Amino acid sequence: MSHFLIARRALLLAGLAASSLAIAQSYPTKPVRLIVPFAAGGPNDVMARVLAKRLTGDTGQPFVVDNKPGAGGIIGTDAVAKATADGYTLGFISGPVTMAPALQPKMPYETMRDLVPVARVAESPMVMMVPATSNFKTAGELIEFAKKNPEKLTYGTGGVGSTPHLTTELLSSITGAKFLHVPYKGGGESIKAVMGGEVDLLIDSVTSTGSAFASGRIKGLGIGSAKRLPTLANVPTFEEAGLKGFKVEHWVGIVATAKTPQPVLDALQAQIAKALQSPEVAKKFEELGARTVSDTPAEFDKFMREELAKWQQLVKTAKIQTQ
Repeated sequence: MSHFLIARRALLLAGLAASSLAIAQSYPTKPVRLIVPFAAGGPNDVMARVLAKRLTGDTGQPFVVDNKPGAGGIIGTDAVAKATADGYTLGFISGPVTMAPALQPKMPYETMRDLVPVARVAESPMVMMVPATSNFKTAGELIEFAKKNPEKLTYGTGGVGSTPHLTTELLSSITGAKFLHVPYKGGGESIKAVMGGEVDLLIDSVTSTGSAFASGRIKGLGIGSAKRLPTLANVPTFEEAGLKGFKVEHWVGIVATAKTPQPVLDALQAQIAKALQSPEVAKKFEELGARTVSDTPAEFDKFMREELAKWQQLVKTAKIQTQ
């Protein structure tokens, strides 16, 4: 290779490096759309708005929450997968994004090909709850009854393929207990069902059930955190309840469209990490029953792949079918 070509290549690489640095330092230069693939008002939406507000303040550019509910999160996530790969359309995703491929024979996108993980930002433990009038005092008692009396106990969910649905099926696969699934049209209805005694059991996130516990109409038998939560101090961990190996948490994270320039992703991840260090964000997440996580892109990528594999295996072995 001639000295001229070597020099030309060096200049080109230097130019690209300078351009990448400029992109990273200037991003964002216009409003950023943060798509939440679920309806407004839920805990995911609230957390997205808390984080968007902080990012807006930190960057000087609006991070605008755009709710695109439908098909268990597929519609909104597909909008992210098909967006321009420039970092100005992001997705605020959660567990159903890694569950849907196991349940749907045809997906409009391929999760790990069309999306790029940026950061897992928060997680909230799942809690096992029963009506306050229930005779069950411990998770162990409930599991033993369900093992000896298959499908005599009913459990509510917000629908086939929802996080509470697959979480309860995972519990069944681990313990051998068999429950009868009662799907409702949404998570709110399933919570009301367990409060009213229409179903015997519900496993849902702390972020979704705080007001239900406050009402006194339900009681917790186990929670999927490493230690007890101050807000639910009387609820033992699943480990304490004897359910070893059963650990499922509701999580949320941010993804971008695949092929988004790496400097943009780096800048975005740094901005998210900074926002999550804010005492204000951490406090508001904690009030919702969640804690900040701030995973790196590599950690979030590994986590998502493990979740995809876990739910694929569960759906296959439990022979779960969508309706």
